[in-house]
Amino acid sequence: MPRALFDGIYHDLRSKVESGLYAYQSFLPSESDLVGVYGCSRNTIRRALRMLSDEGFVQPLHGKGVRVIWRTSPRDVIGSLDGLQSFAEYAHHNRMEPTTVVRTFEHVTCDETLARYSGFAVGTRLIHMVRTRSLDGFPCQVDRDYLLEEVAEGLTREIAESSTYRYLEEIRGMRILTSRRQVTVELASEEDRRYLRLDPYNCVAVIESHTFNSDGLMFEFSRVENHPDTFRYCAISKR
Repeated sequence: MPRALFDGIYHDLRSKVESGLYAYQSFLPSESDLVGVYGCSRNTIRRALRMLSDEGFVQPLHGKGVRVIWRTSPRDVIGSLDGLQSFAEYAHHNRMEPTTVVRTFEHVTCDETLARYSGFAVGTRLIHMVRTRSLDGFPCQVDRDYLLEEVAEGLTREIAESSTYRYLEEIRGMRILTSRRQVTVELASEEDRRYLRLDPYNCVAVIESHTFNSDGLMFEFSRVENHPDTFRYCAISKR
């Protein structure tokens, strides 16, 4: 099934939920009605509804329909800790304009210190990048990435300012599958304060990730330092 089809339906339904057209605690139109509205199969509608459910916008109720459980607030710039989004996808998801500036782009060899920290083997050739990220002009992240040189062959500074994941998936043909993440709050470094305009804060939210492709190969270790004002991630829990 073309991803664009159910993804487009998901975004349209989400927009209607966020705008209040489908109000909190109301029910979405039935599957049959949605099939008629979008001119697609039930399976396509179900895929879109599953995405909305996974992100906490709706809740399917057996025998009743799909109820809206999302309530908008001024702090709704969010991502999902369960999903694997590029920064561009994260910005698009929140209807914001992304900007990336590459501060460092270099080829390095993994030494013992980096090996203990990252999980790469000593001697592994890596691409090291430091990038600052902004949403609608507001500096919100400092990304520090190490990528396996062999899987990111041809990656350039210019590509890294657009989307590394898009390059890896669409040009290199790699499937990005799994990321193991750890979230902490740490004191900000001098570099964080310089890039992120942290006043009055003295800390950043840090996500460290070990990311694997479909072959089970760890191809990326990243450390993302987030401004407290834009660090909004959600996890949907089900009993």
